[in-house]
Amino acid sequence: MNNPSIDTLKSNYFEIQNLDSHFNQYYHLTSLYSAVIETYRSDLEKPYFKISYFSPENIGHSLIDEGTLLCRMADRPLHQHDFFELMFVLQGEAVVKIEDTERVYPSGTGCIVNCNLRHVELLSNDFQIFFLNLSKSYLLSLFHSDNIFHLPPQESGQAVSVFRFLDQNASAAGNVEKEYLDFFPSYNNLSSYQKLYQFSEEIVKETLSPQVGSSFYISFLVCRMLDLISDPEHFHLSKVQIDYGNDFLIFTRLTHLLEESDGRLSRHELSDALSYSGDYLNRITKKYTGMTLFEYGTAFSLRKAEQYLLKTNYSVSEIISRLNFTNKSHFYKLFFSKHHVTPKEYRSKYRV
Repeated sequence: MNNPSIDTLKSNYFEIQNLDSHFNQYYHLTSLYSAVIETYRSDLEKPYFKISYFSPENIGHSLIDEGTLLCRMADRPLHQHDFFELMFVLQGEAVVKIEDTERVYPSGTGCIVNCNLRHVELLSNDFQIFFLNLSKSYLLSLFHSDNIFHLPPQESGQAVSVFRFLDQNASAAGNVEKEYLDFFPSYNNLSSYQKLYQFSEEIVKETLSPQVGSSFYISFLVCRMLDLISDPEHFHLSKVQIDYGNDFLIFTRLTHLLEESDGRLSRHELSDALSYSGDYLNRITKKYTGMTLFEYGTAFSLRKAEQYLLKTNYSVSEIISRLNFTNKSHFYKLFFSKHHVTPKEYRSKYRV
């Protein structure tokens, strides 16, 4: 197993847009489907994060156990993608940040997010998580097949909430709804977890060792998994909608401007670009980040400085100049306040 950088690890399995963004990255699935198992252990002498990836075109395993890279992994930005993600906690407890809310998922529980939600798994608890990633084209071909139900849906005895959720989200042109399905086992029904685990295990096994008819069998397993989650005898299922108004849209635009400028736009410049007063922009920044507009912009500047220190040979003076700081002492003060080391000490300590 290798110990790659965070960027390399992600790029091994997905095509990623906005790779340098700390606000929102965008993942593209190159396969019809993929299964991923993520494991995080912090209770060992040497903590590690492991990812195993299984798709028809690519099988891969990566291990991160180096301290600096684990810290960077813990600081991963929110991301969204052009596929649907079913997350199921196999062991431990996962804390998932979905937009601006943190949700706790114990073993046996999970969620299904649509393509419009920004989210990330936090490294706050030890866990092993199974992900099933399903492309829109795969789902549409599956759902619109005449053979998806041997019996008509109303005679199958099962609710079809998950199918409806995925079909509606995949079919809707220009869909901007931010919503996901939350599921957890029915009370004292241990078989729910066991059956879901078996389906996930079979999908991985069949992808690892494909045979004649494997694509049909995997489609069967996917349908059975979705049907199981829809069955109220096994799981409680609820749809969660996130409604963001004008404030969040403006905040998103503000964030993109700060990312593009490395945080070096003044309040006046941002006000002109967005046609909103500086006081209003400061207020919504405080609302979504807890920081003032100045502090939020400074965070982008320092993040860019960190990238320069770790990935280039620019001198500290060159970095200060590139970031348009006119007062070197002010830059040093901001940097030391965040890291408690000088820029040179930061480069020496963390550069791989």
